[in-house]
Amino acid sequence: MKKLIVIVTLFVFCLSAMAQQNDKARTAPAAEKTAVSTAVAPAPKACSSATSADPVLKVKDAETIVIQTNAYSAKSDAVFKENLPFLKGVKEYKYDEKTYKIAVAYDPKKTNPDAIRAEIAKMGFDADKVKANEQARAKLPAECKTMPKGCSHSCGKH
Repeated sequence: MKKLIVIVTLFVFCLSAMAQQNDKARTAPAAEKTAVSTAVAPAPKACSSATSADPVLKVKDAETIVIQTNAYSAKSDAVFKENLPFLKGVKEYKYDEKTYKIAVAYDPKKTNPDAIRAEIAKMGFDADKVKANEQARAKLPAECKTMPKGCSHSCGKH
């Protein structure tokens, strides 16, 4: 039943996108109409972890670091929400579920990037080159530990 709902949703989405393209083609000037009708679709880009922008934080009187993690879902963000705001010196954070990166704004007088990476590793996630604590990782929900199906890369496009 779930598969049927997903298929119907995708079908409706595709029809909607095609209708929008047709509306744009009808309202385009004559010169653009020819370009639209003869245009060739570009080849898909190769999968790369650099396809999406890093999460950005701008916090007054704080430095920001972007850390690549292996946190694969919104449940991972919930784990971060339970822990990161309470770390000494951390002012704010932002997790990007598409790139699996986390931006952390921190007070450099109270903490440093290595300490933040170590704390993320204690939660059960890799933090750049710092490996996750295996015992903590085993306690995480399955969604946090398993990359979404259909993709073996962290680009978030598949």
